[in-house]
Amino acid sequence: MAHIDNAVLTHAIAGTHVRTDISCTLFIADPEEYDGGELVVEDTYGHQMVKLPAGDMVLYKGTSLHHVRPVTKGARLASFFGYKP
Repeated sequence: MAHIDNAVLTHAIAGTHVRTDISCTLFIADPEEYDGGELVVEDTYGHQMVKLPAGDMVLYKGTSLHHVRPVTKGARLASFFGYKP
């Protein structure tokens, strides 16, 4: 499984690279609507698996390695983004 580090994003208009301090995932689909699809974040406390109700959001360090487990049934809908204060 490839891990993703979204700490560096490309600005959509300027095309420049922006480093983010905080990554966010907003869950749009309820967990009962799909099997699998857990967000796995690796941090100093180990692997954290996250699958939250629709409307809930998880924040984590932008430099944390993370990936999403395969969805085996249904559809996982989520939005993710980074933030630099």
